[in-house]
Amino acid sequence: MANIRVIKRGINVSKILKQLEQYPEDWGAQRNVAGTKSLLDRGFPQVDAGVLQLKMGTVKDLNQYVGDSELSAETPAYKRHTEIVGFLKRNFKRFDRCGFLSLPIGGEVGQHIDIGNYYQTRDRYHLAIQGTYDYTVGGETVRVEAGDLIWFNNKLSHGTKNVGDVVRITFVFDVPHSKTNP
Repeated sequence: MANIRVIKRGINVSKILKQLEQYPEDWGAQRNVAGTKSLLDRGFPQVDAGVLQLKMGTVKDLNQYVGDSELSAETPAYKRHTEIVGFLKRNFKRFDRCGFLSLPIGGEVGQHIDIGNYYQTRDRYHLAIQGTYDYTVGGETVRVEAGDLIWFNNKLSHGTKNVGDVVRITFVFDVPHSKTNP
């Protein structure tokens, strides 16, 4: 498949999940970071997904679209989720915006394209933490299970459906584009 690839299966994500269970208050906490409320309410389609951001996009001017900004900042949750940060540091030289997304049983994120200058220089990955979901990118679909690491072309239309019997949790992260990326 050209638009979506399973990089690795069977990664042990149990310690990452344990930290998520340890800090449930981190879900949605990025809305409490000073100056982010108006930024988070603009430019993104509404989806039925929970969000726990560790590094989020920022702007110098509230009139700027966050997808066109190269700026990012760690949220307070970043320091508590050491297992996923350790995974990133062990497997990628650099990483940028990242966070967990949850999706209820039967939930969907409709087809969309991540737009803005920021995305033109980044590769997008998911590390599935819990559940089973179908991920479709550019007409290609892969079934993703907990412990799967995938890359996909987020410059093409992509979306997902939770086909499992539990809430789907995935960790979405961006890596500066490089020919050495997995």
